[in-house]
Amino acid sequence: MPEKRRGTGNFRGPSTDVGMATQFKKGVSGNPGGRPKRTPLADACRDVLALSVPDDPEGRTYAQKIAATLAEMAAEGDIGATRELADRAEGRARQSIEIEQSRLREAFDRMSRDELEAYAVSGSLPGWFNDETVQ
Repeated sequence: MPEKRRGTGNFRGPSTDVGMATQFKKGVSGNPGGRPKRTPLADACRDVLALSVPDDPEGRTYAQKIAATLAEMAAEGDIGATRELADRAEGRARQSIEIEQSRLREAFDRMSRDELEAYAVSGSLPGWFNDETVQ
């Protein structure tokens, strides 16, 4: 019958130090970025949106009433309300960047993935591209 180690009832193997090197270290987080920061204004807005609208016959919160109003406006053809409702429900559409300068556009088309990543980090074009030819 195996004997208990350290009085905890856990068996670590032939030595009580087995696995100690890979355990979580004190003061070292597995989430170095931590919890996302929140601002007092954002917290206050969330609190207000969660409140019930006074004298609302349906007992809705402010958030529910705003969403319903946006939906009604969108249904009546308000493009701004439609866009806002879609952005909130589906997330904003990705923005594309149009490169006006044809010479630079050609350079980006020719760049390898590594060259594109290096450009994103440093902002400098590859050696084969002559900066003086950019108009």
